[in-house]
Amino acid sequence: MKYINFAFLLLSIFFAFSCSSEKAAEKEVVAEKTTSIQVSDEALKNVSIVRVDSIYDFSKFNTVGEISFDEDNVVRIFPIVSGSVEKIYVSLGDYVKAGQRLATILSTDVIVYQKEYSIAKFNLEVAEKGFARTKALFESNIASTKDYTEAENRYNNALAEFREKEKKLELYGASSNQDAVFELYAPKGGFIVERNVNEGQQIRTDNNASIFTISDLKTIWVWANIYESDLSKVHVGDTMQVTALAYPDKLYKGTVSKINTILDRDSRIIKVRTEVNNNDALLKPEMFASVTMVSSIGNKVIALPTEAIIIESSRTYVMKQLGVNEFTKIEIKAGKTIGAFTEIISGVSYGDNIAGNYSLFLMTAYNNKK
Repeated sequence: MKYINFAFLLLSIFFAFSCSSEKAAEKEVVAEKTTSIQVSDEALKNVSIVRVDSIYDFSKFNTVGEISFDEDNVVRIFPIVSGSVEKIYVSLGDYVKAGQRLATILSTDVIVYQKEYSIAKFNLEVAEKGFARTKALFESNIASTKDYTEAENRYNNALAEFREKEKKLELYGASSNQDAVFELYAPKGGFIVERNVNEGQQIRTDNNASIFTISDLKTIWVWANIYESDLSKVHVGDTMQVTALAYPDKLYKGTVSKINTILDRDSRIIKVRTEVNNNDALLKPEMFASVTMVSSIGNKVIALPTEAIIIESSRTYVMKQLGVNEFTKIEIKAGKTIGAFTEIISGVSYGDNIAGNYSLFLMTAYNNKK
């Protein structure tokens, strides 16, 4: 009986202690459970509220490329006479004006044209004098109509022949003197971006290589190297952001205007082109460039300004507005950064109001209240 009474006493003490512990734990849980905080109207003035909204995510990736001439705005000068280069007046990189002399070439072709011109000029002078004499005789009724007509025809034929030979000399930039000199002039203004000729060099009209290339370089082409695995991400109209290795702090922008149809079998690369404004003339052909491809086709994602997101103990939170003056701490799962925004994968919903620039102070107050 004592044993029973003693056992009953122990059991009563145990239950009393358990109930006391549970109440203490319950009080502790209640104390730790802080669902929201209230802020004063004065403090609320410092809080900017941002809305969970959708934005377009334009995918981008980096690649490399090279700079080249604008082939639609370039002049390649080929030899139109054979001969020996006597003098060159310009160097690679020089700026030339339209009509400026580039080179002097001694050419047997030119001396033939000059000789033909001299003969045509002499024949014209003879025919002109003969026609004038026959015309005077015809007006005096001494020469017949037939004689007048024949003299007039000879003169007209001689004049046409002379004009042909004169135009040929003008075309070849040669003088009427029989000096075999061919002067090469710039057909347009721009920079000498290629020079494939030297003094004393023999040139031929069947040479496939240009001797000079002129471009104004106001617009240049950038060719980006796109790997086969990235080709599906590229579309005509996509933005290309170009930075030359020589000028890493200067950004040039263009849009994709051409996607080549031929893939390099060895490198698995296809070329994509844009035109870039180069009024400052800093970009030069053959330079290497870093290129960022930005898709023109975007996907909608839920996002918040990055300033509204706080990282605490390797976890990501925002302060969500429940009422005008009431905020609560919400854990979220963040995705990638898109400019000044961060993608929101879970935790908040479209249309929720979130504290912006004052969120860190609100979260500090929330944590301290706990």
